[in-house]
Amino acid sequence: MRLSRKAAGLVTAAAMLTALAPAGAAVASTVASTVASTAASPRSTCYGGRVCLYAGFDFNRGHADLWRDFIQDDADFADNNWLNWDFTNSWHSMNNETSSIRNRIGCSATLWQHPGYTGAHSTFTHDSNDGFLVNNAVSNNRASALDIWCR
Repeated sequence: MRLSRKAAGLVTAAAMLTALAPAGAAVASTVASTVASTAASPRSTCYGGRVCLYAGFDFNRGHADLWRDFIQDDADFADNNWLNWDFTNSWHSMNNETSSIRNRIGCSATLWQHPGYTGAHSTFTHDSNDGFLVNNAVSNNRASALDIWCR
């Protein structure tokens, strides 16, 4: 029996989907188990050249996984939303909601209590982590601006 090109293409596509199905199921189960766990945020590692902020203590361990990374100053968090674990917009404002920080920018970074770099502030040197901002001058859920000192 000889198949037309169109029919042969459909048979080949069906065979490829059948062969890929187990791999897709494995990926889906891995993603589901990662989301369900209370491990640290997948973003908790914070890539080099960035300052990463987290809505939860201990880099979101056991909390909703809301995070954001920065490569430059931001004078007012009120116009920023947290990102979800999968990089989608959470539609939840960052203003006065930061609980932990990782600094991988290569220089110092300062969190400020008020927009425009005013009020109480805490400075974090390169490669520093703080999973519990309550013990800092800026404190928990009070940061409204980020100043990066790479000048």
